[in-house]
Amino acid sequence: MKTGMQRPAPPECRQACDRLQDYLDQTLPKRESLAVFLHMRECGGCRAQLEMLQALYAKLGDLPPLEAPADFDARILAAVPYEAYRAMAPLRSPRVPILLVHESLPAWLRSRSVRLVGLVAATAALAAAASGAAAGTAAWTVAGVGCLPELSVRLQNLTRRVYVATVHRSIPR
Repeated sequence: MKTGMQRPAPPECRQACDRLQDYLDQTLPKRESLAVFLHMRECGGCRAQLEMLQALYAKLGDLPPLEAPADFDARILAAVPYEAYRAMAPLRSPRVPILLVHESLPAWLRSRSVRLVGLVAATAALAAAASGAAAGTAAWTVAGVGCLPELSVRLQNLTRRVYVATVHRSIPR
């Protein structure tokens, strides 16, 4: 007894059909292209889909080229609402200061390994100073320098949160 509903396609068919456009454009990596090719060779339903698309593209390729009207560019540019966009400038959120952008700190400074090594060095320097094994000034200097990467990242995150909260409170609802 037929219910009129089709069974869902198996995952291999869905993946192959999702890649058909790239396969026809020959933009798939070789391995994926080969997988689609082999699937098409074995699956009649997917091969029919491929053949239908190839026939459609062939028909589209046979159509005569159309010339755009002479005033096409001017009509498109006239339709762009530049004035409305400019009028909405106060409603758009303000730009975030560059200091608050995550990438404003160097990548090496943000890396977890540098931050961890710095904290370990700071802890070791403070332990050495407490036990009397190191001179006080040198230990405090090492501890301060070791904490700088972590403090920089945390300060930036805190400042970003405060800034965002302030901006959100200042936007009229």
